[in-house]
Amino acid sequence: MIKIYDTVVVGSGPGGFTSALILAKGGLKVALLEAEELGGTCLNRGCIPKEGLYRIAKEAYSLRKKGFEVKLDFERALKYVRTRINQIKANAEFLLKREGIDLIKGIGVLVDENTVKVGKNLYLRGEHVVLACGSKPKERHTSPEDVLTGKVLPRGKVLIEGSGASACELSFILSTFGYHVYLRVEGRLLKDYPVDEDMVEKLEEELELCGVKFVDSVIDADLHVKATGRVPNLCKESFPFLEFDQEGYVKVDECMRTNIKNIYAVGDITKPMGASHAIAKAKSACQSIMDLYSPYRPELVPIVICSALELGFVGSYEARHKKITKTLNANTKSFVNGRRGIISMYVDEEGRLSYFSIVGEEVSEALNLISFTMNNALWGDQLFRMPYTHPSLCEYFGDIALDYSVNRV
Repeated sequence: MIKIYDTVVVGSGPGGFTSALILAKGGLKVALLEAEELGGTCLNRGCIPKEGLYRIAKEAYSLRKKGFEVKLDFERALKYVRTRINQIKANAEFLLKREGIDLIKGIGVLVDENTVKVGKNLYLRGEHVVLACGSKPKERHTSPEDVLTGKVLPRGKVLIEGSGASACELSFILSTFGYHVYLRVEGRLLKDYPVDEDMVEKLEEELELCGVKFVDSVIDADLHVKATGRVPNLCKESFPFLEFDQEGYVKVDECMRTNIKNIYAVGDITKPMGASHAIAKAKSACQSIMDLYSPYRPELVPIVICSALELGFVGSYEARHKKITKTLNANTKSFVNGRRGIISMYVDEEGRLSYFSIVGEEVSEALNLISFTMNNALWGDQLFRMPYTHPSLCEYFGDIALDYSVNRV
């Protein structure tokens, strides 16, 4: 059987789901192919269950710091979060139906530049194909995914290996839920992230305060979790016409187009990984498909790591020139709530805001505001003139902008 579409999207994670919705809303006939569960790793085994458990842990941790006694039950919390995820999936299926998108279950194989074969006798033909196949853990071992799905339940002493976001986040969550967590890091924590050393030290200090112990070697534990990174989840034999780099990522141009002009690749099968990047890549690819030029600019994608503190950044770390550093103590909302943190900003040689990072409690949403001012020489004027609610963290940006304009920073 052959089905004809304007675009065939392979994979329903953040990159694939976003692509399908954008294109369908743009009037195109779209098929969305998913081999496992709708929503991919992010919704089922990654970002969303982590976010649900993180918020429960964060609220408990905040109350404990203020002297309140809070007891948590991991299995009960996980059951609550999984219930919410099921509701999200039901809503997602409704959205697909409303936009006329055909959701097809199965594993896809690219048989030519326009055709994806599913199973034995189903062929999906599209003028364009968008590949969003996601990623998988680098090592075959108990992973954060296993804990976030409840496949493996933590107990007693937990050893987590890894230096990235997943290791930081899971360490905080499990420690706050009452487990004895040991974090083994090779080199520096967050060594592969463009973050200043003082930001990382602040996060390390807070992790230790919440009970996480840093170790230099593998120790005996009741549960050993490896959060040592991920690799593209793409079988090269199933997509034989594509070009890959030495690390196994699909090669793409600035609009996410592969070496085959009508085939695009988004999400974790292209660099860099992450759900925020996947969505940004999908937007760029879809606009290209609809004959609009909007290149993907990774430096403008805000990234947040939610651990004992939230650490976020956006911008080009290579374009640093003049550094502006402020603590959050002078912000009334942060101070009255006992929240500590640091803001670090860099401007380039032409005075444009080139890089911004922040570490503290409940700071991640503020990062989205800053993204609009990146690479702009008028960033100070924009942030100073903007009205803010009071008290709020964001109003501190206006104070920093004023100090910069009168050369006090």
